[in-house]
Amino acid sequence: MKTPIPGEEVKAGALSEETKKMIAEGKITELDFEVALILYKINERYNISNAEFYKALDLGRAVLILTRGEAGLLIGKQGKIVSELSSALGKKVRIAEIKGDVKKSVADVIMPARLLGINQVFHDGKEVTKVRLSKADLPHLPMDIPTLEKAPKSLMEQDVQLVLE
Repeated sequence: MKTPIPGEEVKAGALSEETKKMIAEGKITELDFEVALILYKINERYNISNAEFYKALDLGRAVLILTRGEAGLLIGKQGKIVSELSSALGKKVRIAEIKGDVKKSVADVIMPARLLGINQVFHDGKEVTKVRLSKADLPHLPMDIPTLEKAPKSLMEQDVQLVLE
């Protein structure tokens, strides 16, 4: 299984000085290490060795786990793996596939709500990304609006505004 933390460190449950330096620089987080440890333990029971865990983002009341591979591997049959992750982290967990298609990644995060579109606009001299959702889907959103705004902001690494139409 691919993780942002070297496999031998995950197996040992301890970080090397080089990895600690990467955490200090903000390249990876302690949450990434925690999720990698949990996934390593889960891999002993379920075969998720083909999974590619990329990054974990703490959104407050939820954790967004990004994968570069098939998201279904980290969700598991009948959601067993994502359920175990949620229990171990003590927060709701969402899995999103990140393959360069931001629209698909955002759609994964807000599912089962529908994404109407993503627009780049300029406001007060800076670029803002507007993620447009239907008001009718408000009851179907997996998280509250402020938490949901953090996810696309982390994915796109720019200012994001959630708009209900």
